[in-house]
Amino acid sequence: MFKHLAAGAIIFSLLAVIPVQSQNSLNPTDGRGLFEQGMNAIRGSSFNRSDANTIEFFRRSAELGYAPAQVVLGYMYETGVSVAREPGRAADWYKKAAQQGDPLAVWLFGRVIYLGAVPSLDVNDAATWLQKAADRNNPFAQYQLGVIRLEKNDYTKAAELFQKASEQGLPQAQYELGKLLQQGPGTIKRDKFEAYVWLLMAADADYARYPELQSLETDLGRIRTEEAKTTARRREKESARKVIAHGCTGWSGEFDRIPAPPPPDTQQFCR
Repeated sequence: MFKHLAAGAIIFSLLAVIPVQSQNSLNPTDGRGLFEQGMNAIRGSSFNRSDANTIEFFRRSAELGYAPAQVVLGYMYETGVSVAREPGRAADWYKKAAQQGDPLAVWLFGRVIYLGAVPSLDVNDAATWLQKAADRNNPFAQYQLGVIRLEKNDYTKAAELFQKASEQGLPQAQYELGKLLQQGPGTIKRDKFEAYVWLLMAADADYARYPELQSLETDLGRIRTEEAKTTARRREKESARKVIAHGCTGWSGEFDRIPAPPPPDTQQFCR
């Protein structure tokens, strides 16, 4: 018995001298670990959160080259969350992550170039980065690249990009595609049925109601209008499944003409 107690005392003594790492301690070489601590720091009650600690976790992680932390810092500097708003610094952090191939950063960097956060770069540079994200099936990049093509009167390419983003559930893309199909600019063939379907989907999402939606119903007639409504409902179900499965949705500004960046807790679903 005494032997067992002695052995237990020795083990206890050894455990007592082994340093226990604090939950809040930082590993200065673990970018991912620091990032996870930063994500934890922005959650919980107001008593448990700390802006200063949050920024420090993300900053140290980003400086170690961890791309998700660089994107979060970019978001904070772009939106002014927890730090002073500095679009130029936001662009710098987005660029660092984009150069590592982070798919979310590639879109966001192209986006801030388009918005003028990088004065030395122009819309062609923005399009280059957006194309990289669009090629990886990012619907926001596809839509924004479509806007650029539309501004250049490249209606065919714009419609192609809007179609891809529309099928992934972006109402602003559905709206722009519907207008192109209704108006038929350039070499775009007018298609009132498809125009009505996409415009109705955008209206159902409370994005916008096209002024000529009612006139399209008149042109289509009752039977074709009913068919178009059925088609719209089917496509809405298909696109909703894609969006829900991916999870990259649900933030304020998501459906702006130039979508706002997703917040940190949503960014993981946008890669």
